[in-house]
Amino acid sequence: MDALYQKQILDYAHKSRASVAVDQPTHSATLDNPTCGDRVDVTVEMAAGHIEKIGMTVRGCALCEAGAGLALACLPGRSETDILDLTEGFAAWIDGQTEQPPLPDMQHFTPVREIRNRHKCVLLAFQATVRAVPVK
Repeated sequence: MDALYQKQILDYAHKSRASVAVDQPTHSATLDNPTCGDRVDVTVEMAAGHIEKIGMTVRGCALCEAGAGLALACLPGRSETDILDLTEGFAAWIDGQTEQPPLPDMQHFTPVREIRNRHKCVLLAFQATVRAVPVK
């Protein structure tokens, strides 16, 4: 269990707790995990088809917060298609369908791969962002 809450994961969780909502979002969404009660509210300001600003409010476990922190670190500057591709790639990797995650920083979540019931916690912020900024 200690490997699950390694320093990098706790650092990502801390980053999500420091996040604030975007003042004037162009997009927003809320996504719940009914299994454990996690909830992510995401606000996004899009400009020229890319994320200019992103904010998240998380009510959930440390892994949900850490997934949000990772999303906050890697989604700014990305397009709708990039967001969808990263989310799908991260989900495939964490589920063991691929050997390498789409981004090197996602490897910090390697211990979660063995605990299937925690995958949704880690992915919730990414999925909420896909909901907020759907591919047209």
